Amino acid sequence: MPIRRSRRPTGSERLIRGSRPDRPSLRPPSVALRVALLAGLTVVLVAVILFRLWYLQVLSGAQFEAQANDNRLRSLKVVAPRGAILDRDGRVLVENRPGLSVGVRPMDVTTGRLDEVVSRLADVLKVPEGRIRKKLRASTGLTIRQLDSHEGSGGYDLVIVAEDVTRAMVSRILERKALFPGVEVRKDYIRAYPMGTMAAQVLGHLGEISREQLKERQYKGYAAGDVIGQGGVESTYDRWLRGRDGVTKIEVDAMGRPKSSEPVAGGRLPEPGDSLVLTLDADVQKKAEAALRYGIELAHRDGQWAANGGAAVVMDVRNGQLLGLASYPTFDPAVWTDGLSDTEWERLSDPQANQPLVSKAFQGVYAAGSTFKAIDAVAALEEGVIVPSTRYYCNGRYPPSGDIGGSHWNCWTPYGHGSPDLVAALAQSCDVYFYNVGYAFYNRPGTELADWAKRFGLGRTTGLDVPGEVKGLVPTPEWREKYFEDEVDKLWKPGNSILLAIGQGDLQVTPLQMAVAYAAIANGGTVVQPHLGLKVVSPEGKLVRKVDAASRKVAVSGETLSAVRAGLRAAATEGTSAAVFASYPVAVAGKTGTAEVYGKGDYAWYASYAPADDPKYVVVVLVEQGGHGGTVAAPAARMIYDALFHLDTGQATGATSTD
Repeated sequence: MPIRRSRRPTGSERLIRGSRPDRPSLRPPSVALRVALLAGLTVVLVAVILFRLWYLQVLSGAQFEAQANDNRLRSLKVVAPRGAILDRDGRVLVENRPGLSVGVRPMDVTTGRLDEVVSRLADVLKVPEGRIRKKLRASTGLTIRQLDSHEGSGGYDLVIVAEDVTRAMVSRILERKALFPGVEVRKDYIRAYPMGTMAAQVLGHLGEISREQLKERQYKGYAAGDVIGQGGVESTYDRWLRGRDGVTKIEVDAMGRPKSSEPVAGGRLPEPGDSLVLTLDADVQKKAEAALRYGIELAHRDGQWAANGGAAVVMDVRNGQLLGLASYPTFDPAVWTDGLSDTEWERLSDPQANQPLVSKAFQGVYAAGSTFKAIDAVAALEEGVIVPSTRYYCNGRYPPSGDIGGSHWNCWTPYGHGSPDLVAALAQSCDVYFYNVGYAFYNRPGTELADWAKRFGLGRTTGLDVPGEVKGLVPTPEWREKYFEDEVDKLWKPGNSILLAIGQGDLQVTPLQMAVAYAAIANGGTVVQPHLGLKVVSPEGKLVRKVDAASRKVAVSGETLSAVRAGLRAAATEGTSAAVFASYPVAVAGKTGTAEVYGKGDYAWYASYAPADDPKYVVVVLVEQGGHGGTVAAPAARMIYDALFHLDTGQATGATSTD
């Protein structure tokens, strides 16, 4: 029998055995399968690449094109013309005028020459080098060294280093252009003040936004280098006044330098700002400022040579609109056009200048003197401390004989006032009457007098629509406990209540607060919110926004208000201001005040409203170290009433001996 030999399997048929004989053998994949897998993988990879290309070129093409343009183009800001500021009758208080500004574009300055350029500019512009360096750093956020070496990306925008420069300065720069690389002269809008110094403290000025301001919520959306309103209504209504800046595009090379001075498409025209109409009446404001100067003149005639400042408030008692808000001394707001120089700052901040940059109407605090007696009377009547017929004996001192705690207090006249009732006490400004009221409050629980003062708006800001208002102080036992360190000073003693009753002691008020309080007495108990903004209108004259102010009601009886009003009217007809207003053609109700200030002359006050039978306006005048209110402040107030009621009654001289 022949022997059969088994055929050995070919390579493709050769079995792959596992390491264990009980496992089935595996066959390797065929060549065709390998090719198929490789082909499938290739298709997938190609599809991914094609999809990515489609995504980059189609879906994201616009985005990358924009990024490319961002690298190729630079956006330059075109400042919008700022809106004008007008008085209630449309007369211009602040406007724009054409001017020339000088700026530096650091990226266009040859590397290593920025210091040299700054030095030459300072010489031409007549300003310190440090001032230019400070502006460059503030605008770009980079040091001079970084800008000089073109480090960072903040050096392309034009940094304005001087505004409203003369043509002679511009000529020197343009004639030697090679010596001033990166320096440009730009036509600009400069703030102008056709009314001169009028209302300088309430208008505000412009200045570059600070890093601190950029962190504030109200400046969200602003950028470093923006010029904004600083102080006054320029600040409060900045978003409407500033308009919308335009944009122009410039093509640059890889180093960020311009290829051409011609702009390319893609910019935006600037939109002018809206105009702000104020509640101020230019005629009344002008007369109020003149009245302060006249009051100081009267003080000097009366021998009060230290009189050198004051404030006047003119307000509509019905809605809080301010027709006048004057402060003396004042300044020319045009000094801010290119920023205050060191010399100007030293002059305006010198103590001898008496703070012309500050509005004494709402930023100065003073003892109220006898003008506070009207609020004292309201509190005493409402709390049942007195009735209108209550009388107190006055022989010129309190107590009439003897002391309280080793002290006594004198009336403003040593001759006394007999036994006046409330109306007569207000008319003659009898201190002793109100000393009695103050001592009665001391012997009662709580802080009733202080509480009523606060209800009428003292000790808190009034809500005026410009920054910087101070709140003053209405003292209480709790306040003394917290404020003083000495155990004796911490105590609330009888004298504290007695002095508070006549507006002295620790009481601190602003003239604006007193105007709000007297307006509430005049209008039936409504505490109005004083405001300067009336409305915002577009460049086309359309109403954009009407400014409304809040108010609140004080619960005070008609009988109380009638009694206090009668006293204030009597004060103007037969009392401390009768020499000024007894024969005045408009019925005025008002209270004089002579506030004592430690180490200084007496401060003269007059707080009033008119017409007395149908109140429309409240007028408050303060003359620092002016002496008696009836001698100095009341005649100044009469000048303001002439402007309000279109009268010409001449200048009054006031009483020679009065509160």
